[in-house]
Amino acid sequence: MSLLNTTLRFSSLFALSVIVPLSPVDAQTSHDPVLCREGFVQVVSPDAVDVAQARAAAKKMLAAWQFDLTVMRWARPTDMEGLVTLRLISDDRMKQESPWARAVARGSTFTMGVGLLNDPSVDLTLAHELGHIQAHRAIGDPKLFVPQYFREGHGLMMNQLYADYLHVDRHKGGGGQVHGIMSLTAEEAQTILTDETYYKVSDPKEHTKKNNKMEYMGLYFIEYLRVRKNIPDAVPRIGRVFELVGRGKTYEQAFAHTYGGSLSKTVSEIVAYFRRTETHPEERILGTRFEEYLQPL
Repeated sequence: MSLLNTTLRFSSLFALSVIVPLSPVDAQTSHDPVLCREGFVQVVSPDAVDVAQARAAAKKMLAAWQFDLTVMRWARPTDMEGLVTLRLISDDRMKQESPWARAVARGSTFTMGVGLLNDPSVDLTLAHELGHIQAHRAIGDPKLFVPQYFREGHGLMMNQLYADYLHVDRHKGGGGQVHGIMSLTAEEAQTILTDETYYKVSDPKEHTKKNNKMEYMGLYFIEYLRVRKNIPDAVPRIGRVFELVGRGKTYEQAFAHTYGGSLSKTVSEIVAYFRRTETHPEERILGTRFEEYLQPL
C-alpha cells in the first residue's frame, strides 16, 4: 500500500470522529431543518429526506473531503476548518433550482439531489465540488479573481484522482472528456484561456456546450503542466495559486510564482500545440493520465 493510500485511509477514519462546534455564523447558513450531523458536516433539507440517507451522504462527504485535503497539501490547513453544509433536496427541486447541474457548491454549502446518492459516480462528484469549497476557503474573498477554467480544472482533477483511488471505472466519462479535448481548435483554446466571458451566454444549450469545452480545457491545462512542462506536482501546486491569490497576488503573478513561467507564455505554447495537432489530436492525449480513455474521433 502506498504512503498516500495509508494516509488517506487513516485520515478518513479520523475525520469521521471529529466534532466541530457550530458557530453562530455557521448555524445561519441555511434555514432548512437539520437532519443530522457527522463530524464537521451537517445535512439539511426542506424535503422529506430519510435520515439514514443523510448520514450516508455525510460520511461520503467526509471521505471525499479528506481525500482532497491530502492531495492538495494546503499550506494553511486551518483555513479549511469549519462547518460544511450539505443541502440534500428532492430531485424535482434540484431540477427546478439547478437544471443544468448534478450538484452545486456555493461558499461552504453543497447542494445535491437525493437521487444522486444512487449514482455510482456520486463520490467523484463530491470530490469535485468539495474541491471548489476548499479552493474558496483558500482564496478567502470571493471577489478575488481566478479564471473558471483553472477552478474547473482543479475540480475535475479531484474527480479523476478520486476515481483512481477508489478504483472506479470512469471510461465513459473519461472518453467524453478525451473526445472534447481532441475536438477543441486552437482558436477555442486561445479564447477559453484568455476570455472569461467565453461560456457566459444566455442560450441554455449553447451555455452547456461552451461550459463543457471550458471544463475540458481546464482539465487539460493542468495535465499539460504536469506532462508537457514536466511538473510532477502540478496538481497540489494548484493550491498554491489559490493561496497566493488569497494573499493579494493576481492570478498571473500567482501562476508565475507557482509554476515558474509566465501565464501568457504557457497559454501561447498550448495554443501553438493545439494548432500543430489539429490534424492528429490524439497526440494531445498520448503520455497523459487520460491515454487509457483514448478512442478515435
